Amino acid sequence: MRRLFLLFLLLLAPLMADGIKWYTDVQKAQAAAQESKKIIFVYVEAAHCPYCEEMLNDTLSDKDVVRKINNDYIALKVDLDTKEGQKYFGATTVTPTSYFYTPNGKVLDTLEGLQSVEFFFWGMSKAERLFKEMQGK
Repeated sequence: MRRLFLLFLLLLAPLMADGIKWYTDVQKAQAAAQESKKIIFVYVEAAHCPYCEEMLNDTLSDKDVVRKINNDYIALKVDLDTKEGQKYFGATTVTPTSYFYTPNGKVLDTLEGLQSVEFFFWGMSKAERLFKEMQGK
């Protein structure tokens, strides 16, 4: 029985590790975005927010969402309750909020509240379209 449990954990480990690769520092995320020329996806959460946990566990854990974000975006997770969160995103009134920025910090789109996988993909598509238009492509 113990071997079966260990085998189960061994098989489960890669699945648990395959999440979004988050930055937690605004400056480092922006530098990475400028270097890679990728859109910055900012996820703003707060400790008192039950919908934030749901968004992380459902929408932002969906394998297709994770793959898309890790391949095409620089992902930044911000806790609104921290000093840095207040400094950069203090005007945010709804959590969770998802922002999409150009590498230079211009807002492309904002999604407020808990989002379904389908609507989140729509938001990413809109941000990508606007980004391409800004680049003249």
